[in-house]
Amino acid sequence: MPSITAILPAYNEEVAIGSVVLRARQHADRVIVVDDGSHDHTAEVAALAGAEVIRHGENRGKGAALRTGFAAADGADVIVTIDTDGQHSLAEASSSYAPDGA
Repeated sequence: MPSITAILPAYNEEVAIGSVVLRARQHADRVIVVDDGSHDHTAEVAALAGAEVIRHGENRGKGAALRTGFAAADGADVIVTIDTDGQHSLAEASSSYAPDGA
């Protein structure tokens, strides 16, 4: 099976981030949360839920957070990005991946 890394860019998501990280951990080998300058406890909650957390000192935007996450995920076979509002399901991505292209 390929290694799957989930990247979650986050800004002020302390309310939802914990459950999103826990769900992502069920399907990904590695979960990286990029806290993009949050003013709340996003980073702390994400870490408690088991994510690797990278923090930006100030808000740089979703694109910058994704670039940071992609750089940190170097070596992953599959990289999936997930919004922290819970609208994406990593289960769908991991179940539909076919390493042989079939």
